[in-house]
Amino acid sequence: SDDGMIVAWASTGTGMPSGGQDRDTAGSVVPGDGHNSAAWFMMRKALKRAGLTGVHTLNNNPLRHDIPEIANKLSDRVEMIRMITSANKVNIVGHSLGGVVTRWYVQEGDGDQTVNTAITLSSPHKGTIAAFVLRGRTAKECRPNSWVIKRLRSNAEPTNVRWVAFYGDADALVQPMAAARIDEPSLAARNVLVPGMGHIGMRLDGDVVNQVVEELLRPPVAAAELPMFAPRAKRASKAPRRVADVSLRALGNG
Repeated sequence: SDDGMIVAWASTGTGMPSGGQDRDTAGSVVPGDGHNSAAWFMMRKALKRAGLTGVHTLNNNPLRHDIPEIANKLSDRVEMIRMITSANKVNIVGHSLGGVVTRWYVQEGDGDQTVNTAITLSSPHKGTIAAFVLRGRTAKECRPNSWVIKRLRSNAEPTNVRWVAFYGDADALVQPMAAARIDEPSLAARNVLVPGMGHIGMRLDGDVVNQVVEELLRPPVAAAELPMFAPRAKRASKAPRRVADVSLRALGNG
């Protein structure tokens, strides 16, 4: 598509259980703009090689739906995955627009109850000036200070979802590059800078793929260890400590 704003999803069958709780957590992969589920070939292959079962992808055309509507479709798919796999929670990986859709699903939908780890790759969490040259409802919603971006920023509350945001300093589609970070203190996200990385390369780079797999292999936190958040947690006087940036190259993965 010329407008570069297509989120495509497709369901696959679940794999056989591996016997490990960390590996049998169901996974959902949400493609971003301008490509469909086939673009996740390397990621899906790496996840299955690591023993992660139940990897699913989802295809949808954002030209016909806005971000909240796409998030509703994601919610329906997650419920289907949970029913098929009997998993209590899922992990989600979203590239570009897919990361913003994931944010909406968690913050505005019921994703705070169904998601264990949410990983975003090159997603315009603060909006991007590149969206001003794109057409469609989702393009307008990905512009800086759009109603969607403002809503996500103002309604960010602490949950038990673990957030990881990968961003590159050579990304021409998410500008400024810091727009791909999750800086709301209440979400306590881990922001990972990938030096020299562009927008499309983020989901194809071996270092990034390996780091995503490592994040998803982290076992879910035991219920007894989870903090109990009150309904008014967003207005709490002290927010969780912000996590500093981590570079993949600094971690020795590059």
